[in-house]
Amino acid sequence: MPLALASLFGPPRLGREGRLGGAGEALGRVALVVAHPDDEAMFFWPTLLQLQDAGLPLSVLCLSTGNFDGLGTTRRLEMERSCAQLGVAGEDLVILDVEGLQDGWRLWSEDLVAKHVLDFVQDRGAAIVLTFDEGGVSGHPNHVSTSRGVQRARDGKGAAMPFEVLLLDTVGLPRKYLGAASQWTDAFLDDSSAATCTWRHPLACLRALSCHWSQLVWYRILFTLFSR
Repeated sequence: MPLALASLFGPPRLGREGRLGGAGEALGRVALVVAHPDDEAMFFWPTLLQLQDAGLPLSVLCLSTGNFDGLGTTRRLEMERSCAQLGVAGEDLVILDVEGLQDGWRLWSEDLVAKHVLDFVQDRGAAIVLTFDEGGVSGHPNHVSTSRGVQRARDGKGAAMPFEVLLLDTVGLPRKYLGAASQWTDAFLDDSSAATCTWRHPLACLRALSCHWSQLVWYRILFTLFSR
């Protein structure tokens, strides 16, 4: 049903553009910070497509290669193919493979995350950083550490240029799996600071996830199709 609604009518226009509603020139470069290859496709793709469509320059920092199952090299190449669809390559795509930031069900050092985030953001002159919120969307400890580290980088004294942080909301299961229909329910929420990003092609996220062939299992496909 959510996909049918989106296909027939497109996403609703709610007037809840929040911080991302300004002109591209005014916003400047946007950096995405994620924990693993495929995070950009599973969680942030509609936002990235909307920003690309607005002509905003994008950079992506991935804090690990996702080597939990020994597939780090493969997953690095998959993320490069995924981000190439957005024109993000070369110096604008960094995938770290460092001690202390390895894929696993544990928290990372917030100071270590903050150091790498700050270096990346400052080198590229990003004005806005997108990442997970404190809930990590899926609850993965690496996602949570990514959020905390990004916010520590923003709040610390080491930033030569200040930057703004926008966080992807973690929501409960009922709202999470309403898919495109969640846009109608979100219209009733009173949060003027929120930004709602939508995309008219429901299968766009699945095409992005298909670049991550090593991770293309049935539950990720269902998540991509039906999550908000």
